[in-house]
Amino acid sequence: MMQEDKHKEAQQKIIDAARNLFIKKGFKATTVRDIATQSGTNVAMVNYYFRSKENLFNAIFEESFLILVQKVFSILDSDLPFFELIREWISSYYDMLLEYPDLPIFVLNELAKNPDKLGTTFKQKTPYQLYAKLAIRINEEEKKGMIHTLSLSDFFLNVLSLSVFPFIAKPIVTQFLNLSEKDYTEMLDNHRDFVVDFIIKAIKKNE
Repeated sequence: MMQEDKHKEAQQKIIDAARNLFIKKGFKATTVRDIATQSGTNVAMVNYYFRSKENLFNAIFEESFLILVQKVFSILDSDLPFFELIREWISSYYDMLLEYPDLPIFVLNELAKNPDKLGTTFKQKTPYQLYAKLAIRINEEEKKGMIHTLSLSDFFLNVLSLSVFPFIAKPIVTQFLNLSEKDYTEMLDNHRDFVVDFIIKAIKKNE
């Protein structure tokens, strides 16, 4: 293995270990020594690659944030018909979270523990013009008589909560319904259609 590959492998081990620990313990309770032990490296290597625990957290959070929102933003910025946009928007959350099911817990844990820091990151990384464009699309559909008068904040929160909460609730639901992880994943894959139809029926005017 080339030296560069060894470096990349070591960095990825550190990132993976830190992500797992941040999810389980939170940023403050996780030490650099914890990360080194979990990744099979040492403290010197963690500091060499990332300089500090905060730099490592920022790298993981930005990676997670980009994974979570990049596709969503491209959909919101598209000119898809409005109801198709909603379908693609919700489906994108389910696609991403089925692939990365720990992301919501990771983000929410730190948001609860460190809201000011993560709030600043969200402001820096989120292109607010996309939400402005969504507001314009909603206004256009209202004028055409296609949807009921709609609050952008209510609409956005409903889509987000109905798409993300099923992944957060996984430990409770799987135990309560006695479902295997595979069964629950299949259930969520089908649940997306229910959420899409639920949202569209709630805002669409009867013809």
